[in-house]
Amino acid sequence: MSQIRSAAILIHDTNSHFFAQTLFSLGVEVNRVLVVPDESEEIVDALNYLKKHDLIVTSGGIGPTHDDLTYESIAGAFGLSLELHQETVDKMKCLMSDKRILTGDAHEAQMRMATLPTGQDVEYIYTRDDLWVPVVGIKKQVYILPGVPQLFQTMFKGLLNGVLKDRIVPDEFVRMFVKTSMRESEIAPHLSKLQKEAGDIKIGSYPHMGQGFNTVSIIGREKDREAMIKIVESCVKNLKGEEITAEQEVAYSEVVSSGFDD
Repeated sequence: MSQIRSAAILIHDTNSHFFAQTLFSLGVEVNRVLVVPDESEEIVDALNYLKKHDLIVTSGGIGPTHDDLTYESIAGAFGLSLELHQETVDKMKCLMSDKRILTGDAHEAQMRMATLPTGQDVEYIYTRDDLWVPVVGIKKQVYILPGVPQLFQTMFKGLLNGVLKDRIVPDEFVRMFVKTSMRESEIAPHLSKLQKEAGDIKIGSYPHMGQGFNTVSIIGREKDREAMIKIVESCVKNLKGEEITAEQEVAYSEVVSSGFDD
């Protein structure tokens, strides 16, 4: 039997969930979430893989320790240099709670957090007056944020209300749900048939463990509403279902149980 030398886990990550949920509410679909180790090559490879997207946000890896490599790695990917950013240093000295300027190796580590990519296509965005760390933006596509959830959320909201405000035109998604007592394996053929005919409308099924039913999710845009209603009607008719509200779906999802209904 072979030894286990690597592993993976699919988790509910706070920052990616907030990022996806916030953009979803504005009608922007998040297509990829990547988790990479603190290795420059991995970070660069991930960035190159994501470059086809209009907006890329990174989370974490901008602290004072040797393995915080995000600034360095992304600068390298874009052919940029790293330089001590004096405005960030000044804000850091002014806003740090203990007002303490470190010396020696500790000072060098502290200054790592203010050593930022620099170049023609780089901008430094301070989202609040009481935060010294900027969001580093590159080519108006890549935005580098800290990994601490409270900071990430605050600063991303600042981006949405600032430099990204005019680039995101709200086009909210419409969501409809159908509840059915049929098993997922039983409803799968009908949902597959509907999806082939649905175009950009996305159809999915979600088990509610231990509750004796599953739900079908239908997601589209306002322009798709009429077609979505027909899909709901088809699910109600063919899957012994009943339409439910988004609030009901959330309530069902918050019930924790054990075992699969399929």
